[in-house]
Amino acid sequence: MKTILLFFCLSLFSNSFSQNRFTDSSATCIAFWKNKATRVYQIKHSKEKFEKSTLKTSTEATFEAHLKVIDSTESGFTIEWVYKNFKTAGAPEHLLNSICAIMENIKIVYKTDDVGMFTELINWEEVRDFSISNYEKALANKSQTSDFIAALNQIKAIFQSKENTEALLIKEIQFFHAPFGMEYNKTGTLVEIELPNVTGGSPIPANLVMKLDEINVQGDFSKISLNQTIDKGKAGPVISDILKKLSTTPLKDEAEMKKQINELEISDVNQYIYSISSGWISRIFYERTSNIGSLKQVETYLITEKK
Repeated sequence: MKTILLFFCLSLFSNSFSQNRFTDSSATCIAFWKNKATRVYQIKHSKEKFEKSTLKTSTEATFEAHLKVIDSTESGFTIEWVYKNFKTAGAPEHLLNSICAIMENIKIVYKTDDVGMFTELINWEEVRDFSISNYEKALANKSQTSDFIAALNQIKAIFQSKENTEALLIKEIQFFHAPFGMEYNKTGTLVEIELPNVTGGSPIPANLVMKLDEINVQGDFSKISLNQTIDKGKAGPVISDILKKLSTTPLKDEAEMKKQINELEISDVNQYIYSISSGWISRIFYERTSNIGSLKQVETYLITEKK
């Protein structure tokens, strides 16, 4: 998401304004947070997997994110983010696959620029080592097969870079800061973007539509959306390369791979409600729908501010 945001940095705006700029049909999303300010968010994360339209598995996790602005300067904010109170329901393997479950109680410290756009994870090595260590402990009683060892080594290799740690281990933080530093209008803006490739190859082409859905000055809130789809025409070769790199077993023939890529559909829906005066977000809804042939997966996040 960091790559996406760089396309929309509004360098002409700064925190010299007292609140977000708006008209009847447009609004900016900029952070005007006070030093030492705190917020607590309730997060609900769910996954559903379907085969031929039949629900096969359903998992759900709830947890909290505790935020604190620990420094505020003219150039940006330093924020501390802590996961707490993790609870899970559904398939037991969800606990093992949840990044948040293995990162509970660690302090994640990161920086944003002066408008609230995420810039860097400060303690990324600590976050990486903590999460990998806890993941290994969670799987300690599992069978140490060659496939398991290969998969674990792949995870360790991917997280050796700061960029991949930022892209994969702090997903909710990336969601939270995605809309900042942009101006939205009711017509909507279509932009061709490139998504980061965690395998180190070429970036993944995609399309993003940014839109102002509602503005309520009296109620001090705006509703915006960022909806994203993979550009299959341009992304095919990149996706094929990613599958080859990540596979621990021999892949099917090229014809079968091309067929699967042609059937692949990935779309993201992101909806935000935020305060016009302060820029604090009160609600985030995220949904990713992935289809390939008869298989479908729907992943959702609902992030709401706790009053």
